[in-house]
Amino acid sequence: MDKGYAKGVFQVGIMVHDIDECLRLFCDTLGMKVVFEARNQIQPAQGLSGCKNQLMHCLMLHGEGGVDLEIHQYVDPPAKPREPMNHNDLGSMHFMLRVDDIEAVVSKVQALGYELMNPIVESSRIPGFKFTYFRGPEGVMIELHEGEIKRP
Repeated sequence: MDKGYAKGVFQVGIMVHDIDECLRLFCDTLGMKVVFEARNQIQPAQGLSGCKNQLMHCLMLHGEGGVDLEIHQYVDPPAKPREPMNHNDLGSMHFMLRVDDIEAVVSKVQALGYELMNPIVESSRIPGFKFTYFRGPEGVMIELHEGEIKRP
């Protein structure tokens, strides 16, 4: 591969008001593992928030298959809440998590109080491929999928 090109996505970052809720969803329910946790730390990347010496909590989570999530909670001063973006709003984003038994995973996610944005859809073009979306912490869109996609 030529140097200087993107090789893949290293991580997805999420800003939340409660990292403990993220531990319940992503670790207890979806099976991810904590690889780094820091609480009440000064934001090391000055200038990102517009505040100096802002206190934050940070989690780095790792899932099977190489997915990494970086979760931030600004503690003092806290982050500003806002309405979740719609899927068709410019700048909106989502991330997809691969699961083995989408129906069982959806049941666990719903038991935590999260609602699906759409029913589970089975692709008519990719046999065995199923997907659905739900809004996770702070309304972040999370897509779950089961099945394989053949890549070139």
